[in-house]
Amino acid sequence: MKKGIIFDMDGTIVDSLPYHYKAWKIFFRENKVENFSDKLKDYKGGGTLDLMTAVYGDKYSRKELKIMTDDKEIIFRQIYKNNVEPIKGFMKMFEFIKSKKILVGLASNAIRKNVKMILNELKIYEKFDSIICGDEVKRGKPNPEMFDKTVNRFKLKKKECLIFEDSVEGVSAAVNSKVDVIGITSSTSGEVLRDRGCKLTLNDYLNFDISTVK
Repeated sequence: MKKGIIFDMDGTIVDSLPYHYKAWKIFFRENKVENFSDKLKDYKGGGTLDLMTAVYGDKYSRKELKIMTDDKEIIFRQIYKNNVEPIKGFMKMFEFIKSKKILVGLASNAIRKNVKMILNELKIYEKFDSIICGDEVKRGKPNPEMFDKTVNRFKLKKKECLIFEDSVEGVSAAVNSKVDVIGITSSTSGEVLRDRGCKLTLNDYLNFDISTVK
């Protein structure tokens, strides 16, 4: 069995993307942005500042866009808090992993405030051995930086670790890091995730036995 497990968060631990969409729609309506549905069609969570830049171009400075990004994330936390639910079977598998003294990390493009709120709602924030967030690295996924840093913190070899991801960007980051990756099909089809490099894909964790993964 693997000695270190690394999870993405949005779409992998929780199905939070519908609430991100709601938060974006509220933000865009309040800021009178038209045709926002087209701008959101490829959004898979994280990368909020990148989406703001794509929407507004050079209309605002980077500093101003960062303030606007924070406003959107405040909306997200307000509407998602008290509605956080784990993907089916995750909590049981998580407790099994912890019982086996396997190191557990989180590597997410989400900002720390979002990560802390969501994991605290699940009462597991303090149970992670490593947490690296999108606002704490120079390069987010698909760059492998946060996965590489997590493996280094674990002091393990990459072949001893396993990553769970739901997005093409996340799977690409895992492949770029040369760590085995399992795909969760909350936001992307199993076929696409396998084509990108997943060794297998799951709809949820209910019938998955992690002890069989070598």
